[in-house]
Amino acid sequence: MSQVKKNKLWLMIIALSLTACKDYSPKPNAYPRIEFPNKIYESINSDCPFSFEIPRYSQLRPARSGEDCWFDLHYIPFDATLHLSYRQVHGMSSLDSLMEDSYQLAFKHISRAEEIIEKEFSDSNGNYGMIYDLEGRTATPFNFYLTDKKNHFIRGSFYFNKKTNRDSVAPIYNFLKKDIYRSIKSLEWKN
Repeated sequence: MSQVKKNKLWLMIIALSLTACKDYSPKPNAYPRIEFPNKIYESINSDCPFSFEIPRYSQLRPARSGEDCWFDLHYIPFDATLHLSYRQVHGMSSLDSLMEDSYQLAFKHISRAEEIIEKEFSDSNGNYGMIYDLEGRTATPFNFYLTDKKNHFIRGSFYFNKKTNRDSVAPIYNFLKKDIYRSIKSLEWKN
């Protein structure tokens, strides 16, 4: 092989090497396929003055706080928890204070949230409440409270139990948010 042909061959190899590397970009890590369980609900009755429906793949446990009628609803397959705290209402000033506390707890995440969407909730059973959907990198993307405006008040705050990227858990969050709404809509007070 002549020297000219060897030089051309080397130039072609170098050119191919340079152009092959030019378009290379690392591929992002893939996310595993998520198997969502069937949405089958059951009513939870306790010694507390309320009942509501939860999905069968979740488990309601007393909260570690030691407070009566405070619960953690664990969504077992997704390692997520809805913290629920019940308070009895003692007059309008008590209700105002509980609603203000719920507002403050949701809005303490304003430094991390891109947006906090507030939605009023009311139903034919006389329940009233506020739902706070927090967009962005917050520890708790969903908060709410419900009350009958006379005797009962319950607050909920949803968390993933491990640090997550919001975009990677978005399908799980959207799936569980429907369950939380179902629990909210099914809540009934015992008088």
